[in-house]
Amino acid sequence: MDKRILIVEDEEGTRKYVRFVLEQNGFTVYEAASGEEALELVPGIQPHLMLLDVKLPGMDGYEVCHKIRNNHPGAGIIMLTACDEGINKVKGLELGADDYIVKPFDSLELAARVKAVFRRLSHTPGDIPVSYSDLKIIPSTRQVYRKGAPVALTPREYDLLLFLARNPNRIISREELLNHVWGDNYLGELKTVDIYISRLRAKLEDRPDKPRLIKTMRGVGYLFKPD
Repeated sequence: MDKRILIVEDEEGTRKYVRFVLEQNGFTVYEAASGEEALELVPGIQPHLMLLDVKLPGMDGYEVCHKIRNNHPGAGIIMLTACDEGINKVKGLELGADDYIVKPFDSLELAARVKAVFRRLSHTPGDIPVSYSDLKIIPSTRQVYRKGAPVALTPREYDLLLFLARNPNRIISREELLNHVWGDNYLGELKTVDIYISRLRAKLEDRPDKPRLIKTMRGVGYLFKPD
């Protein structure tokens, strides 16, 4: 798998440092100094992952994230932010970010976070399609169809859906979902799971406010209940 990464960062020193670390780890790296430049480059590059600074001149990182998710839902996104910035992680996750890295970060942390996202992008545990009524999941191509129409999911949304679909009619705790989909070393909050469940419902349910497929088991977790 060719591993293309686009760094979107206005600070040249940070951008060059990140590029050096990633190239040392075998990734193909491209650079953009602004959100506008990034959006121009993405169609030609088709990056698998973007490292996206939150505080960019002009269009900020959140807006770029939103636009990327609308047009390139399969790309991974890691938000970069300075430790003294008042970041809104919930907002970033709702827009489709896969992770955050707080500056300053060292080369080992950066490489580990990036490799974790690529593991999720390439993770296909078994190629047997999963089908329930009007929902079909094809692991070999990471495609999802509902009522015969393709459903655009982010890599993390797809991994969450696949895990739920492979464990039907079983109550799964938020802790288990977080550990399986985000990894044992993920430091995020349990609220992250709720955000992604809401996003899946918006894309898969006829009535997201009254879900029939992914049900909430209050105080426990979630239940995938196919027809």
